[in-house]
Amino acid sequence: MCFGGPSISMPTVEYTGPSQEDLDAQTAALDTFKDDLQTQQDSLTASLQSQIDAANEQAAALQEQLDAEMAAASAAAAAQQTAAIAATATETPPGEGAQTTEAIKKKKKPESTLKIARASLPSAAGAGLNISGGSA
Repeated sequence: MCFGGPSISMPTVEYTGPSQEDLDAQTAALDTFKDDLQTQQDSLTASLQSQIDAANEQAAALQEQLDAEMAAASAAAAAQQTAAIAATATETPPGEGAQTTEAIKKKKKPESTLKIARASLPSAAGAGLNISGGSA
């Protein structure tokens, strides 16, 4: 604290910003910009929706055309198969001088002369096996 010094006074606050008219003009400009932007978005949305609708109609027309072509191709394939089966299923008699085949006859084979006497085979358990008891 200084004694005898100049007295200090509080500063005065003075508003020096934009006036109310400037603020109103800026608000009006922002509202105009917002309205213009909304108009642009609405027109873009309408344009895109019309393009989507046209593409959907075109896709539906292509699907109908594809279905018609598939049905026609399926009918043609069925007719082709029927014609192929009908053409190969007919039987014609052999013409004059045609060679024919007969069923193969089994040849008579001579009876085997080899006889195995079953009575001579050992039938006891372990018979016929060469089991060594080992050398002691």
